[in-house]
Amino acid sequence: MELIILQEARKELLLRACPGRQAQGYLLGRQTGPGLFVEKIMPLAWSELLKPETFFRVEQNQHLAVLGVFSLNPSPRSRRRLLQPLFSGKVFLSITVSSRGQVKPRARIIEFDRKFYFQPLRRIILEMEAEDG
Repeated sequence: MELIILQEARKELLLRACPGRQAQGYLLGRQTGPGLFVEKIMPLAWSELLKPETFFRVEQNQHLAVLGVFSLNPSPRSRRRLLQPLFSGKVFLSITVSSRGQVKPRARIIEFDRKFYFQPLRRIILEMEAEDG
């Protein structure tokens, strides 16, 4: 499985990425075969994004699937909150930002086999702007 973050979603994530700053929300898009295409992000507070009614309301309103959750500079406690049935089969994209501003994405799928756990995702692809020329 591959996570492909399209240009607009990538720009929005990078805009929010600051050292020491926390932000989180849904990754919205479509799944095509083995690819998960993130078209948009929707920032939300942890208390909101964990509610099933918010999850389904966002999907209905945006006409896109919730592919998972992103978190900038996540704490271990916040990751554990996603190990529940609502997020089974969804992506958790954690983005850490160093004090020098370097961005490091890491993606995992939330799986279930007698207990919930994180399975590393093979590849993250960030869509870049095409160069003129």
